[in-house]
Amino acid sequence: MHLFIFLLLLPLSLFSQDEQSIEEVVVIGTKASLISAVDKQRESDKIVSIVDSDALGDFPDTTAAEAIRRLSGISVENDQGEGRYVSIRGLSSDLNSIAINGALMPAPEGNRSVLLDGLPTELLDSIEVSKSLTPDQDADSIGGRIDFKTKRPTDLDKRLIKIKLDTQYNEQAKTEDNPRFALTYGDKVTDTFAHVLGFTYSSKHIVSFNNETGYGWETNSNGLKEMNDDWEMRYYDLTRERLGLTYDANFLIDEVTTIYLSAFHNEYTDDELRWKDEYGKLGAVGTTTIDQMLTDRVRHDAETRVREETRTISALNFGGETIFNGWDTEFQLSYSFAEEDDSDNADVTFRCDIEVGENECIDLTSPPANGAVGLVNLNNPRKPALISFYPQLYSPSNLSFKELEVEDSVIEDSEVAFKLDFSKDAVIGGYQSRVKYGLKYRSREVDVDKNKAFYEDDRTMADFNPQTLIWPFAGQKFSQQADPSLVYALQNQTSSLSLDGTETYLEDYKTQEDIFAIYGMITTEFEDGVLAYGVRVENMSMDSNAFDQDGNATDASSDHTFIAPSLNYKHFVNDKVIFRTALSRSLSRPSFNATAPVLELEINGDDISGKYGNPNLDPYESNNFDLSWEYYGDNLSFVSIGAFMKDIDNAIYKTIQSSATINGISFNDGVETWVNADSSLITGYEINFQQDFEFLPAPFDGLFVAMNLTFTDGDSTFVFEDNQTFTTPFRKLSDRQENLSIGYDKGRFDIRLSMNSRSDYLDWLADEEDDIDTVSLENSRFVAAHKQWDLKATYAVNDNFRLKFEIINMEDRPEYYYWGYNDRLSQYDEYGTTFAVGFTYNN
Repeated sequence: MHLFIFLLLLPLSLFSQDEQSIEEVVVIGTKASLISAVDKQRESDKIVSIVDSDALGDFPDTTAAEAIRRLSGISVENDQGEGRYVSIRGLSSDLNSIAINGALMPAPEGNRSVLLDGLPTELLDSIEVSKSLTPDQDADSIGGRIDFKTKRPTDLDKRLIKIKLDTQYNEQAKTEDNPRFALTYGDKVTDTFAHVLGFTYSSKHIVSFNNETGYGWETNSNGLKEMNDDWEMRYYDLTRERLGLTYDANFLIDEVTTIYLSAFHNEYTDDELRWKDEYGKLGAVGTTTIDQMLTDRVRHDAETRVREETRTISALNFGGETIFNGWDTEFQLSYSFAEEDDSDNADVTFRCDIEVGENECIDLTSPPANGAVGLVNLNNPRKPALISFYPQLYSPSNLSFKELEVEDSVIEDSEVAFKLDFSKDAVIGGYQSRVKYGLKYRSREVDVDKNKAFYEDDRTMADFNPQTLIWPFAGQKFSQQADPSLVYALQNQTSSLSLDGTETYLEDYKTQEDIFAIYGMITTEFEDGVLAYGVRVENMSMDSNAFDQDGNATDASSDHTFIAPSLNYKHFVNDKVIFRTALSRSLSRPSFNATAPVLELEINGDDISGKYGNPNLDPYESNNFDLSWEYYGDNLSFVSIGAFMKDIDNAIYKTIQSSATINGISFNDGVETWVNADSSLITGYEINFQQDFEFLPAPFDGLFVAMNLTFTDGDSTFVFEDNQTFTTPFRKLSDRQENLSIGYDKGRFDIRLSMNSRSDYLDWLADEEDDIDTVSLENSRFVAAHKQWDLKATYAVNDNFRLKFEIINMEDRPEYYYWGYNDRLSQYDEYGTTFAVGFTYNN
């Protein structure tokens, strides 16, 4: 019997227990977890948002990114319908720092944006988002700092056993057996030793449908939009597996000394099949209207890609607490590692290229009367449609074997860190205070090794058992595609193919980054407030090695010292109202792929052009100001209003300049690189509100509501070496983010309807595929506004056993990206609605 059906029928056996035992059920639900999170926020000396341990299961969230998107100022970038990257207050994910049990997480993609879609919530105990910083925290977090914490053995007062099992059904994948299992076991073995073990496994079948265009649209002589170059449809069919393990142990050495060990490992594998139907080299002829374009050429590429991509994130921490010469002393030695392994990859493209006046795939030497081979219908800009006047364009026997691409690529990112902290109580100026100082050393290495080989053959798609696929978008034709098993087998048949070229070093680099930091801070308690202030100093040195297009070694180095003072003040207006203010400086260092000296140089007489990483980049530097007013009422009642400002220098964008000097090379005929903008000012405000309705008569006294709104505004201005100026919205900045939860929590029932929404934002400044040579709104990509409704309902059968039901993406909202204007397609994805059933057992 399918797992989905089993979990639906499981309650029947449980309902047979006698009514008296059910009436004694004690339930701690969503409201309790919200109250706990607010209490922790109230106690903090800085501005934070918290997801409490119980709340990690209150939403239908699969990944860690999705779990925190319910907090104020948080939005999420999705991949295949699941949360992947986290934005804080509308700022890009690479401006955040993310840690697991204090160890900073590396990024398995060669940049600083940490993938969170592989991190399951079942491995976590709590999440804390710091929006203002104190000197004992790393300074590289302009957006904010996210701390993931696993369960601490010291919290145990009895043996812990927690089991979760559920399965999902997605309307596009149409499979029921998508298991997700989690086990947590903890025990206080003796008075001096306790440990917690966590294990999780999940497998999810995903099917998604996609439309894309290659780069920005143009406006023709009639003032009408014209789709540039190419358009493609994509059909994804993949299985996403996650395997996670945590282990935490605490040892009490004596009355003042404790040591701990914390291990975390998570492995995330995409077994992906992608069919792509692409129509390129579109050339407008005749009269283009507002909703259609005649084209004199169509290059049809039918592509089948089969790959298995594995991403791994691991962290190991060893530390302790003791008293040394009257000072409370803490130390931590940590190692963290991330890897992206894309070494099992086969990608075959079949091509039929037809053009007026040419005799290639089809003989068109006698031009058609209207001078066109097809018509592109743009009536629905998110789902264009090609009407080919020549059906032979789709024939498998006309689609010749263009290229097999085999990739063997691995990216590794690792960091070793050591920190030492000392603190003690003191009386300063007659007030009770806490003095704290310390140091930290971090050594990080990023190694990118990408290898590709390209092969040719004289066969056609007809030799690869072509398959007809069911395509859901009305009006579009998705051509037949090659059998994926035959494509995958080509990896072991390359000896029978013709080698057409290799790429073994074009994207390779190795970067070593060392950071040494010292800090000092004082926390003083006044009669009506708490003041935490101090300074942190970080020195960074970087060495990077790469290659040019001829395989010659290139190198670059840089160093930077940053001083980060900060002040956090919490004022108690009365026993229910708190006023907070915070001043700080923070930074975010450039991505490793932006500073690596990977060089493609083209010299034509006196003209020098090309592509180059920019080791001369300065880090983002920000002066931050926060102000908030908070009201803590009875039970769930909570209201807060906050304002913030970030004055940022040196924001980093990838772009194309007509002239620039980088690492000693002067380009005068165009260079694609990364540049620093001048100043950027980000301003915004946040509103939080949550309230229960226990004052209403039963059964309405179980209702509650929680909502938050964040509004931001900001832009960046560039001044290039040729005095060209360009102003753009700040990268990845959404000017509006909203969360709304309406729930019912009483007795056995705990139900929550939740909504997450954000406005559109700039994704890329100009095209990252290097097909354009100017910077403008026309060729800058934006992510459209998105809103999603989810539902979760649980029923407590008894004190230990709870059933659940979830609906994810209730309205089947797609993801949409556009070039400059909302009616100019860049990317459109549909993922469907997902349903889940399951249970939780907790002793």
